[in-house]
Amino acid sequence: MLRLNSLLRKPAFLFGALLFYLYFRGIGDHGLIDPVEGINASASIHMSASGNYFVPRIGNALLTGKTMLTWWLSAVALKLFGWSEFAVRFWSALSGLGMAWASAKAAKSEFRRSSWLAASVCASMTGCFVVSQIASSHAIYSCLTAITMAGAVRSRENLRWLIPAHLASSLAFMAHGASGLFLPYMAVIIYSVLSEDWDMMRNFFTWPAGIIITVIIAGFYLVALIIANPELVHFLRCMNHVYTFGGIAGASVFVFMCFVPWAGFLIRAVFEVVPRDLPAKKSPEFFLLVWAGVFAFAALASGDLLSVASCLPALSALLGLRLGEWLSAKKLYSVRMSVMITVLLLVPVLYMVLPFTMNILPVVKASLLSLIPWGIIAGLFIFGSWYYTRTKQIAKWVRNVPGAALLCLMPLAGVFNLTADMYSVRDIGRRLGGLVEGSNTVIQYGVNHPSVYFYTYRNSYIIEAELTPGLQEKNFAAEYSLIGSLWQGKERVFLIMDNDMHPDTPLPQNITHILESEGILLLSNQ
Repeated sequence: MLRLNSLLRKPAFLFGALLFYLYFRGIGDHGLIDPVEGINASASIHMSASGNYFVPRIGNALLTGKTMLTWWLSAVALKLFGWSEFAVRFWSALSGLGMAWASAKAAKSEFRRSSWLAASVCASMTGCFVVSQIASSHAIYSCLTAITMAGAVRSRENLRWLIPAHLASSLAFMAHGASGLFLPYMAVIIYSVLSEDWDMMRNFFTWPAGIIITVIIAGFYLVALIIANPELVHFLRCMNHVYTFGGIAGASVFVFMCFVPWAGFLIRAVFEVVPRDLPAKKSPEFFLLVWAGVFAFAALASGDLLSVASCLPALSALLGLRLGEWLSAKKLYSVRMSVMITVLLLVPVLYMVLPFTMNILPVVKASLLSLIPWGIIAGLFIFGSWYYTRTKQIAKWVRNVPGAALLCLMPLAGVFNLTADMYSVRDIGRRLGGLVEGSNTVIQYGVNHPSVYFYTYRNSYIIEAELTPGLQEKNFAAEYSLIGSLWQGKERVFLIMDNDMHPDTPLPQNITHILESEGILLLSNQ
């Protein structure tokens, strides 16, 4: 009992419990958002129910991609927690906490505050929180690569840290493809060349335990794929499902919002760490900067904007180290400059640019009721930063301003509820699930709503499939005139289609309009 009371009083436990609440609160309260979550959840439920873990499917449509570990983990969670949205988002939320932990470990230094500040910065950055709230591979990938980064940084003290580094990079390869394995290698090589820190590269690539771990995990994974489903091997070097956000303008706003509310602090920290000449000074901070640059460039070059989250833990650790030095050495000028840049950036973006993006990003308009209180708390963060630095109350800044940043997560979680109201088809999926019994066949119209399959899980035919990245339509015609052949010999058939689609030929038998929800029609032959 005394040990329990002692544990409950520890700051690390209380901080972890707070983050656990913020990241897991409400992840099972709203439906899957298509197609971001529907594809991954539907593939996972198929694996969990069928027991076939090497042939991902959505109905009878084959799914090709490189996120096998993500689907496997979700399939395990579905068996543990039941058939629910919480299960398919569980590992993403847990990975959000893992990113904060890795940032804290990478920022460990002689300044005691650095680790705490790094974890607070990482946990409160919008980008880290967003990817942790959706069922996709991005949070898992970002967490595993962050652990690789932390292991590489800490290996300067003890080579045993290379064990979790290589283990995590191998798992990142299974969760997100070749980038999870080769981008960390690239970051280590670039850092070593620019700083002439050859010990870092030599230890990372030649330490026997690391080589053995990588060869065993990555090698067995490739062999298993070649034996069970060789077609997937061809997709390991390809990008994951790419999610666009309203063209260049929308993408720019999204990327910037990933760094809120710490954008100004990060700019100042990066400015101080960027080397003025080469070779650069050997330091963990410069390695973190190179790491963030490599992963940010890869994310933007691939067009997969959610992958920007992979560079955020490194930037959080970098800022944590800088803040630790500024506060310990009482470098008030650096803190004030950070606050000034933050004010100049966030005030126009949050209160002027963001409202004008509603037409570019419909999700912004749908989530307005949560974005308003989020903007108010972000304003509290800005005001608190300005007030405490103006009055030179640095100790109070450390206690209160990171807390205000974490408070932003409370209303931000509501964005996903409101977004699901617009993009989720949970209502129609559950209604359909209650109607389907036995061996009846469900005909799904439109792969852009794959989460319907998650809520029904039957031997489903997918016809007229939109070519969502990674999804292959096979054996089924895409012409309206051939729809009737699928209805023949079936006792009960359901047809799901967008309400603005009209078949070129009359549908067979008598069609009953059962339900219309979120622009989707559910029809039946009875």
